[in-house]
Amino acid sequence: MALRDFASRTLVICFVGLLAACSQKAEMLKLSATQFGTATESAFDAYGTAQSAQFEPFAKSADEKRAEFLNNMETFNSSVTPANVEALVDRNASSGTVGSSSEWKATLASLRQQYQEFVAIFDNIEGGSALGASAVTNSGPILKKLRQQLASITKNLQETPPQYLNRRATLVAQLNAIRADDNDDAAAKKLRYELWLQSWQSLMAAEQELQSTTLRHFISASTLGGKLQTQIDNYAKLDVASLIKAVEEGITLVDNINDLSAEELLSHGTDLIETATQ
Repeated sequence: MALRDFASRTLVICFVGLLAACSQKAEMLKLSATQFGTATESAFDAYGTAQSAQFEPFAKSADEKRAEFLNNMETFNSSVTPANVEALVDRNASSGTVGSSSEWKATLASLRQQYQEFVAIFDNIEGGSALGASAVTNSGPILKKLRQQLASITKNLQETPPQYLNRRATLVAQLNAIRADDNDDAAAKKLRYELWLQSWQSLMAAEQELQSTTLRHFISASTLGGKLQTQIDNYAKLDVASLIKAVEEGITLVDNINDLSAEELLSHGTDLIETATQ
């Protein structure tokens, strides 16, 4: 009887220990999924910012804002209302753009929701349960589709990177105005061309930063997605230590991506696209 009780207690202890290990595995996988979810949130934040930025005008100085407001008031012949006062103060700030349109916001919200719903799968995983293990297995194909979607957006960012379209148009108009101005002598016109070139080069540098920042976020999300895919596909074979190591590697990978140059980002992005679409 004593031997039977000892054996029973041993089985219970082993079972509890197994459940604890399974629970830890589930928690670590959940942490990896959260890493991925946070990275995708940042990516879509950057995507929204880049889309809106394309249509943003140059910032006006205080004197320009004052002159515009006074001119608006001189030519305005209707009643001022809460609906039109913003346009009188700053037409650009109050006008809608593609980047801030309801259609674009709805598209971006839909993209975010897909990834949020995927990460939520891991919030409901019960460590050690058959249902939890099944949920992990079933999440694999979902993640693959999401990674392909990230790859598609990354490819689009590489082929048609975001530009400051409104600001480009403003500078082009200024250059044409300089060319058409017959009041300048040769020296004055040369100086105006040189000042214009400085403005253009500054804009190109800002564009490069916008493009790199946006691409960097998507490459980080894609990289973490690839790591998570490996963990999900091999979940039954992995132990807690392996999953902890994967989380730590994810942090290091993102740090390394943040150090990549613009050229290295493009190369890295191409590799990720090929991997995600295989």
